[in-house]
Amino acid sequence: MSSAFELKGATVVDGTGAAPLADATVRVRDGCIEAVWSGAVPSDAARLPVEQVIDVRGMTVMPGLIDAHCHISYGEGRTAEEVDVYGGAEWAAVRAVWNARKVLLGGVTSFCDPGSTWNVAVTCRDAIDSGMYPGPRIFAGGRHLSADGGFADYFPSWLGMPPSAEGVLCPTRDEIGREVRRQVKNRVDLIKISGDSQAQERAPNAGSCFTDDELQYTVRLAHQFARKVTVHSRYAETVLAAARAGVDWLIHASYMRAGDISEILDLQVPICPTITFTANVVEHGRDVGVDEGYIETKRRELDALVSVLTRALEAGIPMMMGSESGFSITPYGEWHVRELELMVKLLGMSPMDAIVASTSNNARAFGWAGRVGTIEPGCRADLLVVDGDPLADISLLGDRTRINAIFKDGEKVEVTHSDTRRRMAHERGFSVSREVLHRRAGLSLR
Repeated sequence: MSSAFELKGATVVDGTGAAPLADATVRVRDGCIEAVWSGAVPSDAARLPVEQVIDVRGMTVMPGLIDAHCHISYGEGRTAEEVDVYGGAEWAAVRAVWNARKVLLGGVTSFCDPGSTWNVAVTCRDAIDSGMYPGPRIFAGGRHLSADGGFADYFPSWLGMPPSAEGVLCPTRDEIGREVRRQVKNRVDLIKISGDSQAQERAPNAGSCFTDDELQYTVRLAHQFARKVTVHSRYAETVLAAARAGVDWLIHASYMRAGDISEILDLQVPICPTITFTANVVEHGRDVGVDEGYIETKRRELDALVSVLTRALEAGIPMMMGSESGFSITPYGEWHVRELELMVKLLGMSPMDAIVASTSNNARAFGWAGRVGTIEPGCRADLLVVDGDPLADISLLGDRTRINAIFKDGEKVEVTHSDTRRRMAHERGFSVSREVLHRRAGLSLR
């Protein structure tokens, strides 16, 4: 049976970057946006009845947030062993669907998991899509493709890479091809390359753990199977090599050279900085027992990424929002909006541009443009109703007391009693995010 409702009287920020639409109406039918208007009802809309009109005057209606970097299988682990070894596939999968609801309640109606232990991200995606559990829609990756001495090659050589690990060793072209095909068979949406090498930590101008030919082969093969490709790439040589290989977006780019910005721009490769993890280590690491040396390393990285990404943004390189939620220092549901705040505060983005980065830019990178990420006819009705104006204060999106409603596929997300207690804590001025953070006793060193 057809069902329809209207959100009436709000200011609509549609996610495209267009000027806000005042005193607007958003009509939703059967989970999709049917019409958006301000003023007189369009003649075609007047003919179509709705069951409910919801008055949202004084509020802002915008697309649900899309987080391009959320590791749902990691379980807020503190160490590589916690993430990669402990618990088993069954526990990781059950924990993931439990945590996915926390992400949804944070206003994130879609996210990308660019790298999963086991095949947990795919499992969580399918469980949510089948209606078994509430949660965001998920663009799911598998295990990172790495080579010996690569970023994800944490364990000693005598142990190798356990099958539970987030990374999988692919030191030859044949093994790369086999792993890409295996992941496609296992229904991933994207392939994640762990591009940086451990050598770059000591010699930043060293190259990726993969050769240029191997990177190009990986991207070409994944694209042949209609899969997107992203890459962990903090260091300059990896950033440039991966962009030239044709990856769909770059993750981090912290030490990208200013002299390479023009080429990255010409190639039109977006960047997902994931500032939150680094900033949280710098600001809160000492509170949870992080080694002082690692805090200083992250402080240098934060300074570097702010410097180069500010210039990249000014040049016109598209930015994506990704919080890197899933670690002990970035708990699920608590820090997603922090990334938007840091984009505004540290990179100088306008709140509008930060919202675009967290909606339509991410949707476009995933191949989801026209499906989610904007408030336009035909898109899924993934919506936030916000009490106030996030264009004046982007931090409103991180205040649960200001989120009037969350809709996914036109269905209002239900809030339970335990969720209400969390909201009451915010109303008392108590930071749940800080409480969660201080319960952790360290973090994975990444």
